[in-house]
Amino acid sequence: MYILYLDESGNPDEPADKHFVLGGLAVFERTTFYLTRAVDELQEKYFPTAPPVDFHANVIRSGKGFWRGVPESTRDNVLTDIGKLLAGANDPGMVLFGAVIEKSSSIYGEDAVRRATEECCRRFDIFLMKRRNQSGDTQRGLLVFAEGRFDQRAMVWVRDFRKLGTSWGILKNLSDLPFFTSAKDSRLVQMADYVCHALFQLYERKNPKYLRPIISRFDKKMGTLHGLTHVTADPVNCKCPACSSRRVPGDFGASMK
Repeated sequence: MYILYLDESGNPDEPADKHFVLGGLAVFERTTFYLTRAVDELQEKYFPTAPPVDFHANVIRSGKGFWRGVPESTRDNVLTDIGKLLAGANDPGMVLFGAVIEKSSSIYGEDAVRRATEECCRRFDIFLMKRRNQSGDTQRGLLVFAEGRFDQRAMVWVRDFRKLGTSWGILKNLSDLPFFTSAKDSRLVQMADYVCHALFQLYERKNPKYLRPIISRFDKKMGTLHGLTHVTADPVNCKCPACSSRRVPGDFGASMK
């Protein structure tokens, strides 16, 4: 079984945010232990005597809460190490997924969240189907969302995607309704938070720093990023990695430079 841990970034109802992001990492069931242990070892490296630390990327970067008294250089090193940890995780035991929704008059608020959920579910389902068809690996998928404002609606959406279908067809490889957990209780949801933060920093802030080390870990085939989608009004001229790799495989776009 692969477990897809998902978190979100950006406020779908906030006009100041142009994008809403849903994303995270799909982890093979036996890989979850090793990846969780690697994050625990990261805490041992920096904060060996502290109680469990919540590695929440935006809070680390901005120096809030526990991180207020941590030097900026240390906080930057922690985020760098998280990027390296994800970049070096077992392949194919860990693969990334993300949906970036550019808000507009026709898609915002709950509609943006639903579209992002649909995109991530669809791409995760395709990944599982490819593994079955190409290598005979008949793994099922399970979704774990970070707790948020859309918990109950997300459960209904995923149930409908499985029974009634998405815009592209019925999901065939998800084994159950999604689960929800607090980020502070799950190291892997914390890693999903890093993925969302990295995507939000690129698309909203034009800052590719946090996405660069992990961009190649999104599900891809022959240079095209199938695990990352950008819902935008102008994909033809967009220079983001998702849109660029669909035009020219292997090209992750000028926005990453």
